[in-house]
Amino acid sequence: MDVGFQRASLRRIVSEAGYTLGAFYGYYNSKEELFNALVEPAAKGILTSLTEMAEILNGLPDEEKLAKMTDVFTAYMPRLVDFLMDNRDETYLLLECAGGTRYENFLSGMMEQNLLFMTQASGKAELPLEPLAQKLLVRSYFSTLGQAVLEGDDREEIMRTINDIQSVFTDGMVHILQKNREKDGKKGQ
Repeated sequence: MDVGFQRASLRRIVSEAGYTLGAFYGYYNSKEELFNALVEPAAKGILTSLTEMAEILNGLPDEEKLAKMTDVFTAYMPRLVDFLMDNRDETYLLLECAGGTRYENFLSGMMEQNLLFMTQASGKAELPLEPLAQKLLVRSYFSTLGQAVLEGDDREEIMRTINDIQSVFTDGMVHILQKNREKDGKKGQ
């Protein structure tokens, strides 16, 4: 599906899979139903990992959330990378081919989860960034992580790459959040 969901011809998909249209319709009612069946388990697995990270962070005392945010990401990242590697084809479909499906905004959903995670860590109702900056930074984070898995050759290379990416994003976000806390502390004096 190198042309994306919308441009992919059902006749071509079925033919390349070695089936006829009649056989296809014996299993699925539409191209979108097939797409959903292919990617839904991977999408649920990714969202479950993000939810688990947020729940762990949420269970910490407010004063520890910011300091522990990197630890939580670091602890869960190998598990998430393994899951994405085990589901590379589905990850590719979710990140690169979902336009026109109910998963078209999957990356946006992950962004919202991650923004919630970071907001909880900051102890604030919202992050001290412009909304567009938040959206672009988090979108690029997830896109970069996904691309590392899709383009990496082996797990060790992918994990090193992910650790580098994670350090840049997490350290930058922690810096912004700490700077905002210091600013808030000075206002309260």
